[in-house]
Amino acid sequence: MFMKRLLLLVGIAAVALPVTAVTGESTLKEIMQELRRNFVEVSDGFLLDDFDRVAEGALAIAEHPRIPPEQIERVANELGPEMPVFKNFDVQVHELSLEIYKAAKDGDRVAAIGAYQGMVSACFDCHAAYRERVAAALAQEK
Repeated sequence: MFMKRLLLLVGIAAVALPVTAVTGESTLKEIMQELRRNFVEVSDGFLLDDFDRVAEGALAIAEHPRIPPEQIERVANELGPEMPVFKNFDVQVHELSLEIYKAAKDGDRVAAIGAYQGMVSACFDCHAAYRERVAAALAQEK
């Protein structure tokens, strides 16, 4: 698992392409499932006092693949003027996951947990506001 992520990161750096160009496009559902696994990895890292694990999970969250353009279009059509708020949740999670990563690398448990709590809130708030509508909009594409 670590080697797979390391190879992915090296590939990204080497060719400076978006993650989706390196790995192929993932659906939003697949991206969210992987983010859940990364979230659990961060949580487990905290529970085990394993800051390397926290950092690895946080970095994976920050560098998640992009949503395919056709799915972004469907979501934007559903959310309309709320789309910037939806996008802002992703920005918040991205920035907070980078804060977790940096704090974990520095061994700063207090800062890492503070950023983690903010990230959890952003995830829960986004899901409460948009999960059902986004899932319904994307289910129509099948």
